[in-house]
Amino acid sequence: MPAHRNRICVASHHESLAALREDPEFRELRERPGAGYLIELRLDRYADLTAGAFERAAREFGPERLVVTYRSPEEGGARERVSDAERGGYLEQAAGLGAAFVDLELHACQRSPALLEGLKRARGTGGTKLIVSSHDFEAVPPYSRLHDLRLDAEEFEPDLVKFAVTPATIHETEPLLRLMRDASGAFRLPLLALGMGEAGLWTRVLGPRFPNPAPFTFARGEGAPGTAPGQPTWRELEALYRFGALGPDTRVLGVIGNPIGHSLSPRMHNAAFAGAGLDAVYLPFLVEGDPAAFLRVFAEGLGLAGVSVTIPHKEAILGACAEVEPLAAQIGAANTLIRRPDGSWAGSNTDADAAVGSLEEAMGGSGTLKGRKVLVLGAGGAARALAFACKSRGAEVFLHNRTAGKAENLAAAVGASCVQTSDLDRADFKVDVVVNATPVGMYPQVDQSPLTDSQIVKADLHFDTVYNPLRTKLLQRAEALGRRTLGGLAMFVGQGARQFELFTGRPAPRDLMERVVCEALQARTKG
Repeated sequence: MPAHRNRICVASHHESLAALREDPEFRELRERPGAGYLIELRLDRYADLTAGAFERAAREFGPERLVVTYRSPEEGGARERVSDAERGGYLEQAAGLGAAFVDLELHACQRSPALLEGLKRARGTGGTKLIVSSHDFEAVPPYSRLHDLRLDAEEFEPDLVKFAVTPATIHETEPLLRLMRDASGAFRLPLLALGMGEAGLWTRVLGPRFPNPAPFTFARGEGAPGTAPGQPTWRELEALYRFGALGPDTRVLGVIGNPIGHSLSPRMHNAAFAGAGLDAVYLPFLVEGDPAAFLRVFAEGLGLAGVSVTIPHKEAILGACAEVEPLAAQIGAANTLIRRPDGSWAGSNTDADAAVGSLEEAMGGSGTLKGRKVLVLGAGGAARALAFACKSRGAEVFLHNRTAGKAENLAAAVGASCVQTSDLDRADFKVDVVVNATPVGMYPQVDQSPLTDSQIVKADLHFDTVYNPLRTKLLQRAEALGRRTLGGLAMFVGQGARQFELFTGRPAPRDLMERVVCEALQARTKG
């Protein structure tokens, strides 16, 4: 990736300036060399705010590192009764001290021209830049409204226009995407457009890819709530997404699913891209509803080059593909999509080979599945991949799913047999291998198991495709009952390594990918 060029503004979540000044994390940020970090001071949040206390904090952190905000009550400010004159006085003080940015709401500019003029006089010929901002904490205005608000904001001649809105789903961020992509010449100034919440994560990371990008994005401190929903931590932006080096030519990839916050695919793939020296970034996309609809709207706009697909979209995503590899077509599920030069998608399935390879290795090597009885739990995309893969290696496959109809359909496609819960409880029911291909037991529901102890003892080997946590409740119980176990880590890394090769055309750094995933899981367990 190119050298550092984008800055990260870390929002202060403190209730007092004294607490902020004593915070070790913000002292670390203050002492870091270079210009990579800014600190936002939210003056409306500080119970001990005075002109003197503010000046001491500003000089201690360095005014040139500060973004100073005194939010009005109607736009999320913490003080219910505060006048524009009082807010303006502090913002003028910030400009006089040489703050990097001061932030004033568009509504305040419109209703209090004197406030804006006073602020412009205070910053004089110094380096303080003006942000004109607008917030919607309930929804996302339509594109036409955002377009007009941006034009209105630019009339006040700021250095940066900022919007923060609240999408309920990622589909509702489409107006922001249109606004960020607009290169028609109607707009002259940099734009910081933020979608609050998990659905808007991409807006906080990918701004540098668009015309007229803002010089920074917002982040929260480690373990802090942040000043707006969905803020990643500054360390995530720095180390995971390499935000400082993103640019208009950065390739964008990601994983789509629901839920998606638990996924370690971003850590694994971003580490692999960094290790290979590639100008690429990989994001999680929380996609509800039709995944094909997401691709139709966002693939071109975000410049998506490829996507991983996880629960519950592996089957439905086939409808978005112009081409499907034979194995994925036979399975009826894809977990990897590559965008072709004409903009269409080619789907493949890397789950099957990774899963059966891990399973055979645990059983003694290639060919060891032949003639074995394998019970697959589930009937979704992962279960389909496992069932077809095991059948292709000569196993006798049994299927169990809480929705019997889905299991019956899959059994007919694979040539397998369905079993009910009552069958699992029979004394004479025995299999060689159980494969859990459901999300039962996955973080954060770590105390759940798809099988009871009496059902567990009816198989010699238990393979859980869940990798988070490494040792699921099912595996813990199976080990306690004297059964052999296999976790989902090898399958997860294996399918991801093959995805990396499809995404990049290069050999995957598998050892690096596995190490990163293990470290993340261990850190999560300690936390």
